Amino acid sequence: ATLHDALDYQPGVLVQNFFGGIDQPRLNIRGSGVQSAPLARGILLMQDGLPVTDADGSFHISTLEMRDARMISVRRGANSLNPQSNSLGGELDLISYTGRDEGGRLRYEYGSYGREGLQTAFGGVSDDGRFDGRINFTYDHFDGYRKHSSSQRKTVRGNFGYTADNFENRTSLNWTDLRFDVAGPVSEAVLDSDPTEVYPMVWLRDPHRNVEQFRAANRSDWQIDNQRISAGVWYIRTHDNFTTPAYYRFSQSHSEGMQLGWQMETEPVSWRAALAADHMSLETDLMQNRRGTKMDKTPIGKFDGKADNIYASAGAGIHLTPELILNLDLKATHARRDTEKRNSSVSLDQSWTFWTPKAGVIWRPADNQRWFANVSASQEPATFHEIINSSDGRLTKLDPQKGVTFEIGGDGDITEQLKWNVALYRSFIKDEYITTYDSEGNITGVFNYAAKTRHQGLEAGINGVVPAGPGDVEYKLAWTWNDFRFMGGEYNGNYIAGIPRNIVSAEVLYRIGDWRFGPNIHWAPTDMAVDHENHLDIQKRKHYTVLGLRGTYQPADNWSLYMSMDNLTNEHYATTSVANRSVTDKDSTLFPGMGFSVNGGITYNF
Repeated sequence: ATLHDALDYQPGVLVQNFFGGIDQPRLNIRGSGVQSAPLARGILLMQDGLPVTDADGSFHISTLEMRDARMISVRRGANSLNPQSNSLGGELDLISYTGRDEGGRLRYEYGSYGREGLQTAFGGVSDDGRFDGRINFTYDHFDGYRKHSSSQRKTVRGNFGYTADNFENRTSLNWTDLRFDVAGPVSEAVLDSDPTEVYPMVWLRDPHRNVEQFRAANRSDWQIDNQRISAGVWYIRTHDNFTTPAYYRFSQSHSEGMQLGWQMETEPVSWRAALAADHMSLETDLMQNRRGTKMDKTPIGKFDGKADNIYASAGAGIHLTPELILNLDLKATHARRDTEKRNSSVSLDQSWTFWTPKAGVIWRPADNQRWFANVSASQEPATFHEIINSSDGRLTKLDPQKGVTFEIGGDGDITEQLKWNVALYRSFIKDEYITTYDSEGNITGVFNYAAKTRHQGLEAGINGVVPAGPGDVEYKLAWTWNDFRFMGGEYNGNYIAGIPRNIVSAEVLYRIGDWRFGPNIHWAPTDMAVDHENHLDIQKRKHYTVLGLRGTYQPADNWSLYMSMDNLTNEHYATTSVANRSVTDKDSTLFPGMGFSVNGGITYNF
């Protein structure tokens, strides 16, 4: 149960695995944060409505635990609701299981390449019904498909709630310990011949990452007549020791924040307002990785960073007719990013105050149809990972990435058994963050692109059920079309590298009695550039088709079995790539996808 499994058939949501294990995949929505590896940004991650993202905008995505999530809510772009969501991509919110949702669970998984997973969860409600609690333990281990790609993760997550007639309070506590080896990218020639291979430098310098994170959060919700008030606080402590082939980056950070929200429903207008603030302190030590030589651990620098943000938003939903709603929102943000190199006079202090308005209409011509159109602004200040250049210790002055997005779309039911959704968007972006790499795939810097860029695309999905003989056919299909280009400057008219132009995911399952089984496909029909100069004749990320089979057996409500077979044809393909300015045929740009694999598991609920 990974993030890729959970979001596999969500149009517009792209999860790109690096090594196929329990490492940190790249998550992006509409190209937001697509070049942000190995530390992600561009989307506000939340758990139960409160941020998991640090105050500088970065997050460690593998601290999320999908097996503890009852539901995942994805709100793209202007559809985001949280006052701290200023990004092009929007927000992703994991809604946790509570003691009211589920009692206990035991789950065991085993699969190819030494994959093993264990989950134990216990939950319940007090006799008077006011208190509930749940605690969840997981352990995962993976030897790895590629050489030097083993990974291991342990998590403990708990939440405890109190509920009265018009009030609910919930406290969440999370701990994650993650370690994974880094196999690194390879060239197109190596991918074609042996995708499990790594370069000798990987064995010599042993790139790996160890992330330990603790998070505590508390949220209260009141319902008073036609008003709803929410208040939340959170704290995140992270230790991140990252060894790359070029450098060691040892970091520890603390983030804390609070938010207050208010909503009031009246007959013609729904009012809303929110205030939020968060702070982050960071300590980072950088050293050269020259393992096996006297130059190993030569200091690059020690750095301190402080991020502060204050947010205020107000909005209204105006019911022009019973079927038509006009939404107007305005958000003000003040952000600071202060960075200094310890024991030196080198520092970089930056602050910005900006407004991000949005406006939209929602039309419901029928109970089972919704159409929408909106325009929104976004601004994303840089994270410390972009500001502090890990390769040489330079502090990089970066302007916030700014965007204006236009979107139309809809969703609904054609029949009770056929649901659809579609969205078409176009974003004009100024000062887009562009990451540069060396020939071995190590990040060498980040800069604001001098001219504008354009992200546009189509996100479409259908799912439904069709009677077929003694059973039913369940199907789902997601198509994401991306057209991201430079609109001026040195790469004018070229595609932004690293973005798949088309991604199609589909699954068909036949359901009969206690059984569900059938094929699935992941199809990228077009070649993709790995450099912004678009030298596809030198090296590219090739189109691919990956086939799979999945089956489940659930003879009772409280237990079930599953088995999946992925990449049936053992296709050699790349799940993602770096995005260089230019490329040679020897450059390491591609991250191979996993070969043929079999996984299975059993779940028992009590």
